[in-house]
Amino acid sequence: MKKRIFAALSAMLMLLALAGCGGTKTLEEYVNSDSDVQQELSDLESSLGNGGSITVKENNIELIYKYDQTFDEATATAMKPQLEQAMNSMESQFQGMIDDLKEDSGIDDVSMTIVYQDANGTELYSNTYQ
Repeated sequence: MKKRIFAALSAMLMLLALAGCGGTKTLEEYVNSDSDVQQELSDLESSLGNGGSITVKENNIELIYKYDQTFDEATATAMKPQLEQAMNSMESQFQGMIDDLKEDSGIDDVSMTIVYQDANGTELYSNTYQ
């Protein structure tokens, strides 16, 4: 799952970065103004499977991975350190993608939020990289 998320985010950020300079003020404006980018994001979201979604709001790219099951509080609590450790191991990769996107797009306040939820939408873990 970690590799699939990273691959999807890498492709999405590369697409946005390469197509980036269009005079828009936010990533959201850029995405909304380019049907090719919208289609690419839709394709990337599909590659995450049923539990994944990608949205761009203002200058934040949000990836939500929703498990297909619910977890009791004890299980959710036990999962959090594992999810945090997995995301910490990828932090430098996320940061590198964001830095590249900032440089290529000229937008300085880009961020990426990764969220894990159970089937009810209860947040298990989230982190925002800037």
